[in-house]
Amino acid sequence: MKIDNSGKPLLTGLTRPTDSRTTTRAATGETAAPEQRGDSVEVNAFSAKLQAMEANLANTPVIDENKVAEIRQAIAEGRFTIRPDAIADKLMASVKELLSDKG
Repeated sequence: MKIDNSGKPLLTGLTRPTDSRTTTRAATGETAAPEQRGDSVEVNAFSAKLQAMEANLANTPVIDENKVAEIRQAIAEGRFTIRPDAIADKLMASVKELLSDKG
């Protein structure tokens, strides 16, 4: 399925498979009652739990506004100290983790 710049799916070129019985009836001029389909969907407990978790995650903010306000206040008051060694250590650990996942 292609997506254009508007984000809407483009359905061009996609065709619905034809039912040979429908084609045959149309060719012979027969008319038939619509068929009853017995399709059903069953959602197991794991799937339901996963959907609940996804809904909960969607409602969770990405940024902790309270933490941001706390850090902003500490900077304004001069209590916030930057520790380059801690930043470098965590950056290196992050890079090592990313490299180990590729191998």
